Amino acid sequence: MTDAIHRSASSAPSYRGAALSGLLVAESARDISLEVDGGTWTFDRADVLRVIPERHQRPDSRAVQAVRVDIRPGATADFTQRRRVDLVDRPITLAAEPSEAVGDDQLTTATRRWAARKGIAERRGNGATFTFAQTKSHNGSDDGINCDSLD
Repeated sequence: MTDAIHRSASSAPSYRGAALSGLLVAESARDISLEVDGGTWTFDRADVLRVIPERHQRPDSRAVQAVRVDIRPGATADFTQRRRVDLVDRPITLAAEPSEAVGDDQLTTATRRWAARKGIAERRGNGATFTFAQTKSHNGSDDGINCDSLD
């Protein structure tokens, strides 16, 4: 997974790294872990340029310190998320990210890239279809389903 921390146009001088604010949940000689919305970043200590305590503690701080850390450009980090796990008869998997393809042209382009990676020969036509099915009952139920697929 590759992610980026974007600086605003008014960010600090170029000698500073990217700043990231969150709750300092773990700190050791080897690494620093920072809880943010959606998960926890863990950086190698060498990639953290400095740790700055926030002036005002957040009310949800749970006895941990709110800080801002400056990260060295090019740093690598681990990002973990808390997930609920149910015991089922199949292996644990994470759902794939939804496709960003919107419309026939983008879907066609995404389908061609996918087919090329899988070594599937392209047939004539655009290779992508869109199917919509709808059912209506006498009781007023109105259900529909959409499906994009490779022909």
